[in-house]
Amino acid sequence: MKQVSERLRQLRQDRELSLRMLAKNAGISASALSQIEAGLVSPSIATLEKICAALSLPITSLFDEPENGGDPLLMPARNRRRVYSTTSHATVEPLARGLSGKKMQPILITLDPGGEVGEQPYVGVKGEEFGIVVSGTVIFEQAGKKYDLGPMDAVYFDPHQPHNWKNANESPAMILIVVSL
Repeated sequence: MKQVSERLRQLRQDRELSLRMLAKNAGISASALSQIEAGLVSPSIATLEKICAALSLPITSLFDEPENGGDPLLMPARNRRRVYSTTSHATVEPLARGLSGKKMQPILITLDPGGEVGEQPYVGVKGEEFGIVVSGTVIFEQAGKKYDLGPMDAVYFDPHQPHNWKNANESPAMILIVVSL
């Protein structure tokens, strides 16, 4: 999470935004943003999405690295960056780092038992989203409705509607989410 905190601070400073201004635009307190940037707290995935939305950037910008020169982007499992959110009880693995002009972002999320992407349903900024449960079972919630999804069940949805992913089971669940940018 330290790399994410440092990258977040860098992105805010590059845009010449104060902590207060970014926090206000993201709908969180300046104190919370300060603690996130200092690496003192582990925000939920939904909170990171709110902050990135306020920066007009996809959440994947927190994980991006320099361009790879147009070569195919290979992401062997053993080399992928993993970020753990203690608030969400989830591991996030961006699957396409290093391509600034990409049109979609695949993200692998592993929810621990009891884990959820957001403390409450959250709204994405733009584009469309697709999710498929790779393993385990999850509850996908959107607009007040709940859907039980098992292995290889998929959902294509409008991220502008409040939504959330939850694991109410006793074993981890893995979800592949693809976000259009």
